[in-house]
Amino acid sequence: MQSPLLRPWRAGALVALTSLAAACSPEGARSTGPTATMVTSAADRHGVPADLVLAIAHVEGGLRLRPFREVDTDDHVPVAGVMELRHGAYNSLARAAELSGDTEEVLEADLARGTDAGAMVLEDLAKDAAIDRKKLEAWAPVVEKLSGLREPSQRAEYRSRVFRLLRSGGTLKARDGETIELPAHEEIPADLTFAPPALEPLGTPEYPGAIWFQTSCVNKCTPTRNAPISMIAIHDTEGGWDASVATLQNDTGKSVHYIIDHDGSRIGQFVPESYEAWHVGNSYYNNRMVGIEHVGFAGQDDYPTPLYKASAALVRDIAMRNNVQLDRSHIVAHQEVPDGTNVPQSGPPCALSPSACISSNHYGGANHHDDPGVNWEWCQYMEMVGQGAPGTGCKCNDTFQLWNCVHDLSMMNRCASGKVEIVHCAQPCVVEPIGTDDHCVPDPSTSSSSGVGGAGGTGGAGGSGGPSSTTTTSGSASGGAGGSGSSDDGDGGCGCRVGGEDESPAAMVLFGAAVAIGAARRRRRG
Repeated sequence: MQSPLLRPWRAGALVALTSLAAACSPEGARSTGPTATMVTSAADRHGVPADLVLAIAHVEGGLRLRPFREVDTDDHVPVAGVMELRHGAYNSLARAAELSGDTEEVLEADLARGTDAGAMVLEDLAKDAAIDRKKLEAWAPVVEKLSGLREPSQRAEYRSRVFRLLRSGGTLKARDGETIELPAHEEIPADLTFAPPALEPLGTPEYPGAIWFQTSCVNKCTPTRNAPISMIAIHDTEGGWDASVATLQNDTGKSVHYIIDHDGSRIGQFVPESYEAWHVGNSYYNNRMVGIEHVGFAGQDDYPTPLYKASAALVRDIAMRNNVQLDRSHIVAHQEVPDGTNVPQSGPPCALSPSACISSNHYGGANHHDDPGVNWEWCQYMEMVGQGAPGTGCKCNDTFQLWNCVHDLSMMNRCASGKVEIVHCAQPCVVEPIGTDDHCVPDPSTSSSSGVGGAGGTGGAGGSGGPSSTTTTSGSASGGAGGSGSSDDGDGGCGCRVGGEDESPAAMVLFGAAVAIGAARRRRRG
């Protein structure tokens, strides 16, 4: 999956809906913040319950979406508005475009327009169902259909989460620290907060504990392979769990084997591993790969540690059953897959830094995807995957020349003289200003580990001041596929870890508001 690429705006698309954020909140709103104001204004305009929209948005994760997003028609999970309209069994995104007169691309890019169109869709579904709009419980069939999920049990489970939240109420978190108080609606019947057992037959996932999502292979996959599985692809969804499941289950041309939720709590499987899923835009790689989607956004927020742990356990299980080597030549980011035009389909994966692979027009498959992005912590992740086994770590170009704390501050790593060095911290890693080594007290109870040093990166000299107790494993420092491997991301390092959007190198100014469109710095400080 890829992070959307910037597309031109059509005439009239940038209507100043940002004025909604500054306006006073309508009477009865639970917050005067920009997200709550946007939601309640859209709900009032189209005669739908604002609390229902907020509950759906919270379940979807749409309250955290940015006001403006870059979009790409090739995005695997196109979502619009806080309710994350999508291409599901019910195509709410297409219907929203019809009702609003905007293109799907505009609705995806502008959160306010997408939210307003989502309220139109709710109103349209309510009209078709002829429900009593004054009663929240009457909206249950509308919520189920809006989910876009394929099976009745999936739709019922989705409805139960929305109505459970409505019945209990709570404090909802939106972007930029905004909180929205959702009142309890105790009048909602308790039976709407439960989902009945599945009645439809379900397949058996190959990974224990995974959820099986029955999925057609038409224009999505091939129920055979012509080569043994030898690689695993790492993707991100660019949408929430429900939107991603509905899209990957129903949208033709969009396929993958597994999906992992943002907090690592759920894993789903769409097609058997023995099937060739069409997920990386390269038939040679697809024929040899198992693909894993991770709920998250490339280049935006940090991927949580529980997500890495769940993914690492799944990767080990797949690798054990298929004899896949646990190294960075066989566990590959989508952004590292050859495009098949500028470099041969069967060529090795990009071995440069994540940012260099993304900026190259040689990789990311046929459509140059850039997931999971520069915020994927390869050194921490590969250590979890390999569990400290020799030769299973990250490559030099996955990290920096300076010591750099990982997102959860549990360890730090660097590339020094062509070798990856990793230190586990006894206390939270201390993040210093960009251009200065981060530091921490090594944990004496853990044995510091390291990854393979070269695999496509010319390691530079490490920064001074780092601990001397780090164990290292050397590796080739020569350049790998796609170039010399030497990379300077403006941070004195050979990798390109980044964090929050507040220090993005490029910004798009829309009606006087700077909107971050990328990130090219080290992890957020503090």
